[in-house]
Amino acid sequence: MRRFHLLLLIFVILILSACQSSKQLKPIKEETMDFDLNTAMEMVEKKEKMIIDVALREKVTKVEYKELEKSFTEEFGEYAKNILSILFVHNMDAGPEADRYVQQNTLYPTVFHKGITVTNAVLYKSYFENEFFNQTRLSIKEEYVGDDEKLKDWQREYIFTPNEQGDWELNGFSGVMNFLDEDYNMNYLELKR
Repeated sequence: MRRFHLLLLIFVILILSACQSSKQLKPIKEETMDFDLNTAMEMVEKKEKMIIDVALREKVTKVEYKELEKSFTEEFGEYAKNILSILFVHNMDAGPEADRYVQQNTLYPTVFHKGITVTNAVLYKSYFENEFFNQTRLSIKEEYVGDDEKLKDWQREYIFTPNEQGDWELNGFSGVMNFLDEDYNMNYLELKR
């Protein structure tokens, strides 16, 4: 009987906790501000320069790949592995010392391709009664503005948040990262000069 009462008490506490946490935390103030497009373009260029430098190669050595992992992790944080997996062929039969081959049938659109540009940069801030919940994030959108029907509605959004030093750190993506098919490659779109 005692065990039953203990289980009943735990159940009631869980129910009450769930009811309490179902209240949504709402900000007391929200701000949306335009962010400098030139600064936003520089932020995106820095990241996408790394991508295009790799994507235009045929292969990299094991040592070069290790260096890429390190530099991509510094620039892209937890998203580095995902981006590298998009860029490289996964050959399970290759030995540990084998070169890594760059995926040739993928288009990872970058601001260095004609028709791709940063179209919007917005800073969002929300303030709560408890300052711990305050949020700041930067949304930078890039889009294809050219005439290619296959890419007509393409867009990607980078989400940044400030780190403890106040520097912008990549926090996420939305939109289409890349196109993978025999019809695509990194030269599918002409590069800007």
